[in-house]
Amino acid sequence: MRRLVVTLLLGCAPLAFAQTAAECQQPRDIDKYQLLRRLSLDLRGRIPDVTEYEALDAQSTIPASVIRGYLGSDDFRIVMRRYHEDLFWPNISNLALNNVNSQLVVNGTNNGPPDVSLLSSTGRRRTYRGLSDVNTTANGPQCGDYEQTHFLPGGGFRPDPAFIRTSMVNGTTVRQEGWRLVTPYWSTTPIKVCAYDAQETETVTIGTGSSARTLSCGHYETNGNLACGCGVGLKFCYGPTAAVRTVIANSAREQLGRLVDRVSTGGQPYTDLVLSRVVPVNGALAHYKRDLGSNLSVNRIWAMPDPTEPNVNKAFLDTTWSDVDRGTDLHAGALTSMAYLLRFQTNRGRANRYRIDFECESYVPPSRLEDPATDGCSADSGDLTKRCTCRGCHRGLEPLASHWGQFSESGTTLLTNLTEWARMKPTCVNSSNAVCQRFYVTNDAADNAGALLPYQYADTQHPEITAALAGGPRKRVNESLANGTFARCVVKRAWTNLMKRDMRLSGAAADEVETLDTLATGFKTNNYSLPWLVEQIVTQPQYRRVR
Repeated sequence: MRRLVVTLLLGCAPLAFAQTAAECQQPRDIDKYQLLRRLSLDLRGRIPDVTEYEALDAQSTIPASVIRGYLGSDDFRIVMRRYHEDLFWPNISNLALNNVNSQLVVNGTNNGPPDVSLLSSTGRRRTYRGLSDVNTTANGPQCGDYEQTHFLPGGGFRPDPAFIRTSMVNGTTVRQEGWRLVTPYWSTTPIKVCAYDAQETETVTIGTGSSARTLSCGHYETNGNLACGCGVGLKFCYGPTAAVRTVIANSAREQLGRLVDRVSTGGQPYTDLVLSRVVPVNGALAHYKRDLGSNLSVNRIWAMPDPTEPNVNKAFLDTTWSDVDRGTDLHAGALTSMAYLLRFQTNRGRANRYRIDFECESYVPPSRLEDPATDGCSADSGDLTKRCTCRGCHRGLEPLASHWGQFSESGTTLLTNLTEWARMKPTCVNSSNAVCQRFYVTNDAADNAGALLPYQYADTQHPEITAALAGGPRKRVNESLANGTFARCVVKRAWTNLMKRDMRLSGAAADEVETLDTLATGFKTNNYSLPWLVEQIVTQPQYRRVR
């Protein structure tokens, strides 16, 4: 047995086998020990141990129980996570999830006293202290290096103006408070925070009369309010990147991984990965959606809490995961998860990724440039489904992208609250308002001026876009399931991953069309079981040959 293991480890080394390189390269069936190694590497990501090789000595081939044991192992779960990460690209660690107006910093140039945290926003510093960069001889930069002990009655830890130190700096009266000890949501250790920044007021009223609104101090529109700070436990503000932003990004990636786990070793049909309304949520994701998402910058990540999603009462440091029903059939498994929506930030990108991953199709540019004089197309239409040459791709892409149209681009929020997200808002035409500029057609010369951008072409000329918007990503997935595209693509991708080559489906050597049909049909009739499909592929004669 020892000589056999050495032989397997050396592979085709000439000294071990006394074979030539040419002999090693000839197509041939592999023996049971080589097959075990291949199966273990493909299904567990590691080579077998000596006892596993020895157990084969009395066997003529690999027992089905061994393969099924691999498919039920934690190793297989991890292998499937890696496989799906190649599909989804879920790493969002490079994204700036935080709003600069809600970012706490420690020290830095003119930031404040040693070891005291405060908001980096120059606008909020000016609101609190009169200047964005206060620096006085008596108290130093920003808030003073002393403990603030006097606050206004009524709660909220609002510094009492009678105990605020004032002075003149270049003709401007500046205010300086002290610091307060706070236990932040990302740690169990108290830190010093400038008292204005550490205020705990929950809500304030902005506007007057009929336009008055009560908003959370975690809402971006209240950042300029003197009474609003970072809230209880600093919950409305971002702490150190490694402790907050990185944890949230890693949690979003883990959420997608847990969705994969359910369809690999969790016994759920593979369709759940792209259809389920339910997602697992931990404390970091719950806190982000509940307390941090609203404190955004209009031109960056838009992650307001969804109107259909329940408020998950988990603390940031809670590492347990609980299932949450997102409350609407617009959601579609991983395709509307935080990691997916933020990794692919445009609806076209989201749609194209789905088409590549689960329909095995890519957009191919037309072979020639079209002429408006002869091809019945427009040279400059804003509607890309009508524009010459462009329309070849966009007649398919725009309706497909519209399935994600009710989700914010560069964000995660559902745009389904018609009070907030009217499908047509005439006041946004020619408006410089930041929300209008981001979400609506503001150019009065554009098609359907004033429309919410995803609905610009949701009209009688584009019924497929209207239907896609109403149905969401689930509609497209169900169409792919009904016409068999989904099953065939999953088979082809799994085959390529395990066989290390594409299926032979065209040309003179197209001898695996029937195999594809058989596997796709079986995959469907076996409740879209991913372990079943993998077992069928690794028991094919092609898998047991040197390729």
